Amino acid sequence: MITMTEKARAAWGPALPDWVRELAELATRSGLNACARRLGYSSTTISQVISAKYPGDLERLEETVRGALMGKTVGCPVLGEIGLDACLAWQAKPRAVTNAIRSRVYRACRSNCPHSRLKGHSHVER
Repeated sequence: MITMTEKARAAWGPALPDWVRELAELATRSGLNACARRLGYSSTTISQVISAKYPGDLERLEETVRGALMGKTVGCPVLGEIGLDACLAWQAKPRAVTNAIRSRVYRACRSNCPHSRLKGHSHVER
């Protein structure tokens, strides 16, 4: 049986990005469904990325993998140093007036934070 890591190497060839290798290694170790749950994506998406056939936003998935699996962090103006994956997750949360921290993060994400991927705002620095 072929592993996800071998599948990624075959699909991407010598241009296999380091983050796709990390993703494939997690899928090989933990299984496709567990990998997908950990990253907040569907198993279909993970499989398509490993197979180099994903038509969606590879940049966002790359940033999630770099934060969750590769330890990339960013400096949040409210929360301090957090994983890039956590930064993306906070940006996706709706405003909650009953939670002071969530309200502060919501405003910070929409006030020219250099890590914001929200439309009309700055994008994550590489």
